[in-house]
Amino acid sequence: MISIATTTRSSYFGLIVAFTIFSLSGVFLKSINGMQVGSIIYYRLIFGLLTLLVFMALTGKLNELLITSKRKYIFLMGCTNTLTIYAYFTAIQHVGVSIAALLLYTAPAYVTILSPILLKENITIRDMMALLLSAIGIIIAIHPVGNLSPQTNDLYVLGITLGLLSGISYALSTINYKFLRDTYTSTALLFWPTVVSLVLLSPYASLVSLGTLTMNIEELMLFGMLMTTFGSLLYYRSARHVKAQNLSVISLVEPVAGILFGYLILHEQIFSYTLEGCACILTGVFLISTKNNLSFGEKSTLGYFKREYCPSGHQQSLLHTFYRTLCKGPLKNQKR
Repeated sequence: MISIATTTRSSYFGLIVAFTIFSLSGVFLKSINGMQVGSIIYYRLIFGLLTLLVFMALTGKLNELLITSKRKYIFLMGCTNTLTIYAYFTAIQHVGVSIAALLLYTAPAYVTILSPILLKENITIRDMMALLLSAIGIIIAIHPVGNLSPQTNDLYVLGITLGLLSGISYALSTINYKFLRDTYTSTALLFWPTVVSLVLLSPYASLVSLGTLTMNIEELMLFGMLMTTFGSLLYYRSARHVKAQNLSVISLVEPVAGILFGYLILHEQIFSYTLEGCACILTGVFLISTKNNLSFGEKSTLGYFKREYCPSGHQQSLLHTFYRTLCKGPLKNQKR
């Protein structure tokens, strides 16, 4: 049983590291100069996809990329992922990391709203309380600082709108994942939507001069390798050993860490109303994520996030187990 506990601890550690990496998106975005958001995303995905291909080739997982069915859902997931990241990054530019991260993490509230329509699920009183808290948190958090000029105010409103849109599209990606989780491995679900995103963003590739691309090449490569490959792979591998309910709670690390990094690295101000809005939104997400009855997050991911234990009596160090959590391939799908 020691090996089981060690695997679980390393999985929690891996998830915390993954969500912390994801929270650095704003820092990377602000460090890249002279490039539009679409171009930044495109080249980030290029470097991330190349790194993923190398990883799959070295670990013998290229055979997992075969597409057999549900192609339209893969395409839809690529579209919603693209919309999410584009809207989120643009929101960061206009309203800052803290508010953009909070608006992105209103996604569980939208999942609750859309579930009765798309998944024929009921909304409980707990869900309504969570939605109310999230709505109050949004209203508090988006309060503008001081008197803004008309032009600045328009950009602020645009940033808020795109932040809300990123949360909605993130929710749609979550729901769409339900239709793909039993058919494809996590590696395939990381690879093909990324390919779709690259096709959609391909017009932005030519909008960057060679000099500008060269100037930002190190940041773009690190951005792609950390976010698209390492962070995502670490997330998928670690999540298999953690209950879906606990996974949703651990994901709250990302917006909190995003606000902290925005303050420490980007020197963004943290206002009292931002913290108040943060508390309301995250409490709402927590209520949705910790329902006693089987919630959408558990229904849609329970079959995917299965526990996998090490053989009895096989003891491993925390570092070794953490390494295997990253590198070990996903569970094979079983035919029903």
